[in-house]
This record gives sequence, C-alpha cells and structure tokens, in this order.
Amino acid sequence: MRSSDGNASYYQTKYNHWHVRFVCENGLVRNKNCRTKTERDALLTAIKRREDLDYWFPEETGPKPVRDTGTFRALAEKWLEHSGKVREVSESCLMNYRCHLRHHILPEIGEMFLKDLDLNAIERLATVLKTKKPMSRSYRAVRRGRMEDEFFEDDEVLSAAYRREILTVACMVTKYGAERSLMAVNPFREFSLPECPEQPYDYWRLEEEDAFLQWLEDGGIVTKMVTLPHSVKAGKPQKFQKKFRTRGVPDFYDVVLFALRSGLRKGEIGALTASDVNFAKNCLVVRRAYSEKEKRVKKTTKGKTFRIIEMNEDMRQILQRRISRAKSDSEPLFNTKTWAIKNFSKYCAKAGVREIHFHSLRHTCLTNLANGYGTDCPLPLPQVQKIAGHKDIATTMRYIHTDGIENTGNRQWSRERRREERRLAVSAVTGIERSEPREQVSPVAENDQSQTPVIRRLRLVGGGGI
Repeated sequence: MRSSDGNASYYQTKYNHWHVRFVCENGLVRNKNCRTKTERDALLTAIKRREDLDYWFPEETGPKPVRDTGTFRALAEKWLEHSGKVREVSESCLMNYRCHLRHHILPEIGEMFLKDLDLNAIERLATVLKTKKPMSRSYRAVRRGRMEDEFFEDDEVLSAAYRREILTVACMVTKYGAERSLMAVNPFREFSLPECPEQPYDYWRLEEEDAFLQWLEDGGIVTKMVTLPHSVKAGKPQKFQKKFRTRGVPDFYDVVLFALRSGLRKGEIGALTASDVNFAKNCLVVRRAYSEKEKRVKKTTKGKTFRIIEMNEDMRQILQRRISRAKSDSEPLFNTKTWAIKNFSKYCAKAGVREIHFHSLRHTCLTNLANGYGTDCPLPLPQVQKIAGHKDIATTMRYIHTDGIENTGNRQWSRERRREERRLAVSAVTGIERSEPREQVSPVAENDQSQTPVIRRLRLVGGGGI
C-alpha cells in the first residue's frame, strides 16, 4: 500500500497524539494515530516519498495477529525494531536497551508467554535485580583500587537508579505490545517503579581546579618508588624516588581547561571543528557530538538541537592555538579518546586533588556560573540552561550545587543579634543606651525628611521596641 499523490494532512488531538490522514492508491482515505511527534514525522516522510506503508498498517499485509501469542522475547525484538525505525532512537540508546534485555530481563521472563505475564512476573524480576552484582568491566576496574573501608553498604549490588532503568525497559516493551493489540492488556501497568533517592554529585571547588591545572602546567610530575634492577639480583634491593612526566600534558591541559570554561559534554568537545568557531562574533556553535559507543560523530547533540556559546579568554586562546595547527576545517580540534580522559579520576589522584569523573567538569562549570564563583556576578538560571543545552530547567538544577551553608538561611540574624543591632543604632543617635520601649512614631514624623537617616532607618527596621 502506497500514497496516491504523496500528500497528507495531520492535526494534534486533545490527548497530545497526532492524527495523520492521506489517500492510498485505491482511492480510500486512510487514517493513522501517531503517539509521538517523531513517529508522525517518519510516517509523513514515507507518505511523501510514496514508500511502501505496509509496515505502518500490519493488518493489511496478512491476517490480524492473535492476542497474547508468542513470548516476551519475540515482543522485545519487535519493540527494538520499532524503536530504531519509527522512533529513530540513537544506536547508543539501543545498545543500552539490548544490554538490559540480554543480561537482566530475558533470562528471567524472556521465555514466558504473553498470556502468562502478570504483575507477579515483574515483581519477581525486581526482587532478583536487588541481589545481582554488577559484572561490567568498567565497574570492576573502578573499584579494583579501592580500600575496604571505602565501600558503601549497597556498593556490591546494582544501584537503585540502574535497577529502575532496567525495569523501565521491561514496562516499555509490554506497553508497546498492549498499544498495538499484541496483548489484551498491559500486565505491568500497575507496577510502581522503585524510588531512586538523589545522590550527592561531586565537583571541584575553585582551589581544586586551580591546583589540578597548575599540576599540568608544571608537567604533570608523578613521584614513584623504584627499585634498582641490579640491586635485586645482588640480593640487596635498593629503592629510591623517581619522577615521571605525564605524556600528552599540553593536549590534556587544553581539553580539561576548555571543559571547565565551556561546560560542554565530552562528546561535544570531541566533535568541535574550525567551522564551528566564529572569532569575529566571539562565539562557537555546538551542533554535533562524538559517540563513544558508536565510534562516530553524530549529526546532532544529545538534545537533538544546536546552541551558541560565547567564548571567554581561556577558550579563545585554546581555540586559536588548536585551529592554527588543524589541517582542515573539518578536522576535530580535540582528541577526547585518550587514556588520560577515560581514566580521569586516576590523574586526579596523581595531582593530589579530589577524585571526580570527567563529566563532573560540566557540573563544576555550571555551578560556578550559577553561583558566581570565579566570575563577576552570578549568571541567571535561564542563561545557564541555554549554555548547558537542557530543555528543562529541572535538569539544569541537578548540575548546580552549593558549598554547604553559604548564602542560605543560616545567615539570618538571631533574635539577640537583632536586638543588639537596634541597641547600637539607638546609641549611635542619642548617645544613651535605652532599655525601655520607645514611643510609637506618628505617620507624619515617619515621612518627615528632616529626620536624620539613622533615625529614619531605625524606625523602619526596629519597630516600636528594643
């Protein structure tokens, strides 16, 4: 089935769905209800190109599918195909979905028939996930060098956020099947996802980022205890301290400083080219991102849009130096695939500063801008949101932190402090310390401009008594 003329009309329903209408080859008017804008755009493109539309209308290609037939594994495969072709989910996101299904979901409920799925099935899956230990290579590598007392209570099991993400994928699969009549009802509809308490995110203070950058400027010197080889053979091992210089310090320094000043993600820094920089307007355009999982530069950023960021002096000098060495305008200016960036926390330990991840540099930059740390004045939150490239201000607030009790309610004066301030104000005006209540001031005297500023301020702040 194809469109007769490649034209189609659409409108948005009160349920925020999209109703698409077109005429097929046999002259009949066809209607399709799309639940997302992405699905609507994909259907409109197929209609305009007059492509085969049997995928969008499966009932036209064969007998109507019988409800509640097949297994959860087969339904998950259809959901993955739909996510990639219709929803146009990125390949890196699909890789995460496949990982959750292969390692956690399918071993538990993959072979269950759809008619046998119920609320107990996903509750059993949630119970199993609470006892599972993470086995990924990165997880083991990060914790290999930890001391015994550095482990937290739930450090040896999957985190609450990761378990919630896995269970969300299982619920998305059954929701897809129920919406397309592959299942009579969604068996996981009444399941409540586990609560995920917000965890404190670490970031650098001004003195810590200055200490790390100074360590790189000094050459990234690391001191280690080394044993003389010939002394070991002689049976009298001799040890001494030897200084090692970190490799690739200039490039590493540029990437770290640029991340601290721009707030860009690692993939966005790795995709910057000379064509994205405009020195005349003192700005750069962030329109692409390098995907570590897909091993390629994606055409869009994580938010599927572009943004313009102004450059400060540090960013300008780094880009000028990088562009002068670039061979073409399409060559990436930064290399974010180095071992130092992948193991950023290890270099923090070598420099003697707080160990953080590379993504925490983005937290540090946005925190400094919002709070005015190291700047002339705090930046308004809407502008910080634009720099971060977030669609929702709530996402930006997760990147903004404070240094504890600074500029909080703890700075409010106590009752004793307020009384003392009023007493000092009275003493400064009258030269006497008053302990009895003052008489109420009339409105005429309140507006009398002949009164001294201290007396007028005392009436506004102190009220009737001391």
